[in-house]
Amino acid sequence: MKHLDLTYLLENVTDDIDFIKHLLSVFLNSLEGDLESLNSSIHQRDHGRIKRAAHKVKSSFRSLGMDLMTNRLQEIEDMGHNNFDIRVIDVRYADFKRDLPAVIKEVNDYIRN
Repeated sequence: MKHLDLTYLLENVTDDIDFIKHLLSVFLNSLEGDLESLNSSIHQRDHGRIKRAAHKVKSSFRSLGMDLMTNRLQEIEDMGHNNFDIRVIDVRYADFKRDLPAVIKEVNDYIRN
């Protein structure tokens, strides 16, 4: 898998497969609302909200060992903190969103199997 690191989950979270599936379900269920908040903050050009929303989403990805997505969100969080031009933030967010469907598919595939 490109995004979901099962070794990380098994070594750092739990070796209970059913619990991992539960965590992944919670992740997916909260992701939509968290991303809506991040989208909204970027659309409204609110750097403080961008920072907070990116941090919240980043924490979810980090807790599952998804380093690539975590790093992209860290960049967005830092840009919000440092009041970067929204166009630059938009580009980084587009990079994040480009890989999001693959992440969701990997998580769903793991939950189903």
